[in-house]
Formats: sequence, C-alpha cells, structure tokens
Amino acid sequence: MKTNLKFALLIGTLVWGISTTKAQVATDFDKSVDFTKYKTFAWCTPDIQVGNNPVYRSGLITKNIETTLADELGKRGLTMNPENPDLLVGFHTYTEKKTNTYSTATPYPMYYPFGFRAGWRYYPYGFGNWPYAWNNNIQHVQYTEGTLLVDIVDAHTKQLIWRGSVEGDVSNPKRIEKEVAKGIHKVMKDYPVPVAERS
Repeated sequence: MKTNLKFALLIGTLVWGISTTKAQVATDFDKSVDFTKYKTFAWCTPDIQVGNNPVYRSGLITKNIETTLADELGKRGLTMNPENPDLLVGFHTYTEKKTNTYSTATPYPMYYPFGFRAGWRYYPYGFGNWPYAWNNNIQHVQYTEGTLLVDIVDAHTKQLIWRGSVEGDVSNPKRIEKEVAKGIHKVMKDYPVPVAERS
C-alpha cells in the first residue's frame, strides 16, 4: 500500500513539473542574402514595451541584452562601428500576463461496505493491495510571459534580413538576467553564420 501511495504522489509531482512554461524560439531570414559579407554593426533604438513595472523597465536589462547580443555577434566576426555599419541591430521587449491551466492527480483511499478500504483487503489466501482512487484537481497559475524580438537590417538597403524571437516565463525577477541570456544564446544559434566559421 505504501509503495502504491509513493508512486501516486510521484506521478502527481511529475504532472506538476512538466506543466511549467518553456522558452519558445523562432527565427526567419532572407535566404537570398550572403551573411558572410557583413563585418560591422550598430544599434538601433530599442523598443521597450513592458508597462510601468520597474522590474522589467530597467536600463540594466537593456544593457545586458546589448552586451549579450554584442558578444554573440562578435563570435560571428561582427564588430560594432556606429559610424559606418553594415548592419543595424534592434530589439523589442514585451511582457504580458497569462494563465497556465493544468491538472494534478492525487490519490485518496476509497471506503467500501463494512469499513474496508481500497488498498488493503482480505482475500481467501491473505491480505492484498487494492488500487487507490484518483482525484483530479484543475490548477490556474498566473505568470508573466516575456518576449524578446531581435531584428537585423541591412544598413545600406534598409531591408530586414534576419529576425529571431524568444518567449518565456519571466515571473521571477531574480532569474530575468539568466533567462534573457539563455534566450539570446538559443535564438542566435539559428543565425546563418555559425560561430565556427567566423571565430
């Protein structure tokens, strides 16, 4: 009976664990462009749309985004040159309140006539285990979803040539810096010029 109960509690914990929001990454680019010809870049004015919450409207977050992006671009042979850039790099940040809905399954004992309980019942050859019943609970958890959109424009033609976006849970202020850095690393993996070719 104890083994069944532990297993049931483990399943409930797993259901809870896999329900959390994971970062979603998407990229797109102009396949007719030779990205290896670009050598320099400059920043565009960032577009910050995170409401009035000071946790997300912070110059430190903006600076960390620029630093991490510059590092990723540098690994691909691009250096910053505000005077004569080949590329213009801009980014946009958004936050939105959302609700995650999921169910958790927890066991509870069932009682039968004469006081017998499921999970412990006498058979002709001795005692044995009966399964526990399951109780499904619907949970609604609010969280803040953050979106970072990175645009790269050809500075001469003014055409958008690459776009990457990452969305994820940024409800924990202590993890914002790490989550933003992880998101940028993931989205830049799909940049047309890998690190190995320009390092």
